[in-house]
Amino acid sequence: MGNQHSKKSKRRYFKSSVSSTSSDEHLSSSEDLIFRYVSGRKFHRDIPNIFPVDETEMIKSEKNQAIARLVWQGNFSSPIEDRLKAGGLKILDVGCGPGTWIIEMAKTYPLCTFIGVDIVYSLRELPENVKFIEANILHGIPIASGEFDFVVMHFLNGCFIRRQWESIIIKEVARVMKPGAWFEWMECDITLENQGEVTKILSQALVSGIKSQGVNPWIFAEIPRMLANSGIFMNISIGKRLTIYSSAAGKSGELSKENFINTFHTLKKQTMEFMSITSHEYDRLLNKALGEIEMYQTGSNYYRFCAQRNDDNE
Repeated sequence: MGNQHSKKSKRRYFKSSVSSTSSDEHLSSSEDLIFRYVSGRKFHRDIPNIFPVDETEMIKSEKNQAIARLVWQGNFSSPIEDRLKAGGLKILDVGCGPGTWIIEMAKTYPLCTFIGVDIVYSLRELPENVKFIEANILHGIPIASGEFDFVVMHFLNGCFIRRQWESIIIKEVARVMKPGAWFEWMECDITLENQGEVTKILSQALVSGIKSQGVNPWIFAEIPRMLANSGIFMNISIGKRLTIYSSAAGKSGELSKENFINTFHTLKKQTMEFMSITSHEYDRLLNKALGEIEMYQTGSNYYRFCAQRNDDNE
């Protein structure tokens, strides 16, 4: 493909290269119905997420959790610290990825039980009070109703379409919660603050690719409304923190910059085809963007939403 392609064909490419089988794919017989491969990266077929589910992406996920812990100066904001210390609580992490959050929490609060659910199971050494369950929330969480005192979700903003959030995910999360339990949802805004000209070009191409799959990259902004409209949650609160993509901003800034670079390397093929530019041109733009984020102190906002399940919705 090259510059001769129309804008319409470029948009078709971005979508098909991520969400359908391409000539780049190589599938093993045991994974045909689960995964697809694009440019050597592994993607799950059942979710519209443009990001892969391989080891490299798991490392990025671990960095995201580290950034969030530094930005918020802790692993959670819900008012349950004393109960966690006392023990006996059951905590669920939906879309737990490599399990970074629950493993840290399980070590800090050894008297509580932690369960992680994800569509891809990550094998690793687990504390005795941690269990992983491989499951797709769109097909239901294989856990009885009213089991959990605390449920969290992290960085799933680009994984589902609006209808799925409203009609399936929020209701399924509420189903497994005890009356009075707390729910906490954290996301990072894909819209960057203090962007330079080249950074804006690259980030707009990334956003267009996400939107081409029917995913709203700003769905996190509607989380409070969805929680309130469900009639199941009360005491809804919103927290917001800005992190700068620069080592000058400390460890969180250093990790944020690394994840910024990783994102645009991961999506290089799709983005350069969408923009109708060559690999060399893309690398040149990315290098300029890296200079801009230091110059303009580019960053993004992290959001943390907390809500409590109503006592009268059993």
